[in-house]
Formats: sequence, C-alpha cells, structure tokens
Amino acid sequence: MIKLEYVRREAGLSQIELAKRIAINSTAIVQVERGHRKCWPKLRKQLSKNLKVDEANLFDEER
Repeated sequence: MIKLEYVRREAGLSQIELAKRIAINSTAIVQVERGHRKCWPKLRKQLSKNLKVDEANLFDEER
C-alpha cells in the first residue's frame, strides 16, 4: 500500500469520495494509488491539501 492509499484510508475516505472532493474521475485516484499513472503537479497539490498532509511526505518518490 502506498502512502496516498494509506493516508486516504486513515482519513476515512473512499477513492470515490476523494475524487469528488477534488472534482476528478475516481479512476485517476485508482491509477495513481496502483502506480499506473504519475501524479501531475496540480493533482498532487489538490490531494495533499484535501488530505491535510505535506505534499513532499505524501508523494515520497522512494518505493
């Protein structure tokens, strides 16, 4: 489980709920969490803001 999925679950949000909050398709959340898609800068900022987590910590590039 990557940090985004962990933080999202800790916040009590489903992928669909988080996607609705930032007005994107939930498929994008799924793809980012699974590592099938890189998270573009605008989305990174929106996710970190909505999850109340520092962007650098949420998207640690080390895997």
